[in-house]
Amino acid sequence: MNIPYTTERRLDTGMTNVTLGMWLFIASEVMLFGALFSAYALLRVSAVDWPSGRAVLNLAIGGINTVVVLSVTAAAWRARRSPAAAARRWLVIATILALTFLGVKTYEYSVEVAGGLRPATSTFLAMYFTLTGLHAAHVMAGIGANLWAVAGSTSRTFAARPHLSSIIPSPRALCALRAGWVSAVLFDCFHPPACWSLP
Repeated sequence: MNIPYTTERRLDTGMTNVTLGMWLFIASEVMLFGALFSAYALLRVSAVDWPSGRAVLNLAIGGINTVVVLSVTAAAWRARRSPAAAARRWLVIATILALTFLGVKTYEYSVEVAGGLRPATSTFLAMYFTLTGLHAAHVMAGIGANLWAVAGSTSRTFAARPHLSSIIPSPRALCALRAGWVSAVLFDCFHPPACWSLP
């Protein structure tokens, strides 16, 4: 069975099915996070008392993690157009930076929990931990995607499975799209709790 548009671009979209599939996946993620941000906004507006994120959260740690995850995206985008060997290096760098992000997030959570900040403490903290925890789960999935692209981009893998190169024209491009989405979500996860909570 021959599946159309696995390697050639569709005339109506200018994309292969794989790239279109990634964009549809990102669109579904937009709906998921959009629903969560809508819930945050509705809870915030209807709350009698809402803490200022600047007073509750550690903005320095959040700022550091923002820089780290933007660096993940930069490395993944660099891998997108690099030759195979350089792309593998950039994806490994992106993976190390993503692990750094998770390490910093784990430290941040441990400091917050030790300080008595738990999801059960307030609706604000419940939304904060929900949004940032789901974002961290997406970073973990991205680590898996990067490692898949690194392993899948070796000539040995494609030689053993020639159908992969026709179905997945550019694993690096897909990882770059995913990394851009994760960075956009981090910006939204970090800034609303910290910056929308103005007195």
